[in-house]
Amino acid sequence: MRAWWLKTKLRLYRALLRVQWLIEAAAIYLVIALCKMLGPDRASAVGAYIATRLGPRIAVSKVARRQIEAAYPGISVAEREAIIRGVWDNFGRYFTEYAHLQSLWPKDFDPESDGVGTRVEIDPGVGERFLKIRDDGKPAIIFTGHIGNWEVLGAGAAHFELPMAAMFRAPNNPIAEKVLLDIRGAAMGRLIPAGYQAALQAARELESGGHLGMLVDQHFSRGVSVPFMGREAKTATTLAKLARRFKCPVYGAWAERLDGCRFRIHMTEELDFSAEYEMTDARAAETAITAKVTAIIEEWVRARPDQWNWLHRRWR
Repeated sequence: MRAWWLKTKLRLYRALLRVQWLIEAAAIYLVIALCKMLGPDRASAVGAYIATRLGPRIAVSKVARRQIEAAYPGISVAEREAIIRGVWDNFGRYFTEYAHLQSLWPKDFDPESDGVGTRVEIDPGVGERFLKIRDDGKPAIIFTGHIGNWEVLGAGAAHFELPMAAMFRAPNNPIAEKVLLDIRGAAMGRLIPAGYQAALQAARELESGGHLGMLVDQHFSRGVSVPFMGREAKTATTLAKLARRFKCPVYGAWAERLDGCRFRIHMTEELDFSAEYEMTDARAAETAITAKVTAIIEEWVRARPDQWNWLHRRWR
């Protein structure tokens, strides 16, 4: 009798979970459809309006407040709340811009120009670096963080016909995952879901001469401790392991939100890890590379703290 009851509860749980997945996926699909109807600028504005009015009131914003206060000792309440509002403004826009990933980059964008006056501007030399990575026949890693609209980078790589596989964390809802991946895949190319096989797939991509996009600014409990915003933060060493193994070029890039649905792409020169590649202590070398990469992420966050994901528990 007890076994029958447990099986019944399990079946009921699975049925309710599937209903929840269907409702969530339907809601996402409807929002995306509405955003497409509104166009990128109005959709972005609506997302910001809703997020800035609801986001600061919900529990996860307490996490952001604690982390901001720890990173900026002595910050005033007004300054802290301005960052919180900016975070939600950016997230609201990011989500509603998702529907327009394929059209955010102007079709006639010239990589040799700076794009001023268009939806996407680029720093001097960024277009040349994109084209160099595309045409030099070498594998490469481009990392970014959850700052600005990071999806714009992947869409930009596709725009410049730069083949790239992007590592990502799949949603828990498999039905919603398919809806979102259909959009991302069409705009960005190959996607590598996080998991126990992700590093292997990433290595295969680089081994075949491909290019890899990575988000590297989240907590990873089995990672190494490196300085970030004045504190030690556990960080994954996947990038460092791959860079040491293939000794491939590594670049950092991020899409800063200028105003509304407009962006500016920043990109580092090729990073020099030659000293770390020569180190015999693999763990020390991986830690050193991870620290350098994390320091670059910190520069971006300090430049625009209102556009980074403070809602994620980076320090635990």
